[in-house]
Amino acid sequence: MTALFLRNKTITPVAGLELDQTQRMLLAVLCCLPLMEFGREGLHGWSELVVYPDAFRVQRSHIDAAGVLHEWDDELIGESWDSGPLILSWADVQADIADPHAGFCVAVHEMAHKLDALDGAMDGTPPLPRDWQRQWAHDFQHSYDQFCAQVDAGEETAIDPYAAEAPEEFFAVVSEYHFSAPALLEQQMPLVAAHLRRFYGPR
Repeated sequence: MTALFLRNKTITPVAGLELDQTQRMLLAVLCCLPLMEFGREGLHGWSELVVYPDAFRVQRSHIDAAGVLHEWDDELIGESWDSGPLILSWADVQADIADPHAGFCVAVHEMAHKLDALDGAMDGTPPLPRDWQRQWAHDFQHSYDQFCAQVDAGEETAIDPYAAEAPEEFFAVVSEYHFSAPALLEQQMPLVAAHLRRFYGPR
């Protein structure tokens, strides 16, 4: 899978960053972790990995219900565009490698978004057989609702509260925990952990 990634994807360092062959291979390995069970289909629909030296800024805009345009800047460590590039912060990739059991892996997070988008809807449910998809949707929604209630109540959570942002972020965040803190995920969300073991393979 790593060789396929390196052959088919362009890795583009920007903003003065330089990456040697070992670093490029490391990035490919991290991006392929979520594909060991799913397979090469997970690489479809995009062609480039863009790597910034550190967190990067993007401009956002939104028109509210009253027709007022709001614009602001976000600072990100990763991003996944529909049918576009996957973008990572090299500093955060290195931080994840330095502390591999902390529950964070930005490469896995953004690859989970790529998998999620393969069925045409970014909704926290990747392409699955119909029966499994129904059970996944039920169990993930139940766990997501419970988690959001904890976050809304101001409770301290063992899982990163960013998972409460949206169902697709919930899937991406728990995917990080599957690879970097599976015992914690099993303790906190056993139904979700079971689905992810089946989807990604056991840890």
